[in-house]
Amino acid sequence: MRVGLASKIKSRVVPRGKVARSIQIGPFRGLKMNLDLAYETQMFFGLAEREIHPALRKFSTDARTAVDVGAAFGEYVLFFLKRTPAKRVFAFEPEPQMRVPLHDNLELNGLQRDPRLQFSSQYVGTTNDERTTMLDSLVDQIEPPCIVKVDVDGAELKVLEGATRLLSTKGIRWIIETHSKQLEDECVALFHSAGYDTHVIPNAWWRLFLPEQRPIEHNRWLLATKERPAVDARSRS
Repeated sequence: MRVGLASKIKSRVVPRGKVARSIQIGPFRGLKMNLDLAYETQMFFGLAEREIHPALRKFSTDARTAVDVGAAFGEYVLFFLKRTPAKRVFAFEPEPQMRVPLHDNLELNGLQRDPRLQFSSQYVGTTNDERTTMLDSLVDQIEPPCIVKVDVDGAELKVLEGATRLLSTKGIRWIIETHSKQLEDECVALFHSAGYDTHVIPNAWWRLFLPEQRPIEHNRWLLATKERPAVDARSRS
């Protein structure tokens, strides 16, 4: 009920339409994106996926390579290019409706021709063909430490199954958004079999009052690394 009332108030006072805006706080602070405050207010204020910001900072502070699987509008690509020492950034986004906004956000930040960025419109999975590629195809181009962020709306296990060589490479740090408890458990089991420590990052308690508008019930994050000590988290698998 509180959420419904807040949404009604927001719809009356917040301007609609995408406008170039600078993110206000957090690791994305100062990065420019085309945002519609009618439904991207949390991104604007730096609250979107706030729960993983400590891990993002820790995993990327000395990263030489970054991989964004499911780049969407590009906020993590912008972060990797502007806020980390990464010499190469690989971005995968197969959905056509995302490519123009992603390009526009790169242009807003003067990054559209950055030679470090390698963009692919392929899906990431368990085969190498015209539409799909495996993360293992990047192994020879990756210099650790490497941060890999994965947000693929249910295909996260396939991404990992196509990354057996990468999983055995030292210095790879993973942040994966999981979209069902079963997928989360399967990803944890795969990571453990490859010698990784894993931590689950649950949704913050204050999401009861300020939820992210997501179409599915289960939505949280899985961290995996072979490095110790691991990133702090509320629960461990």
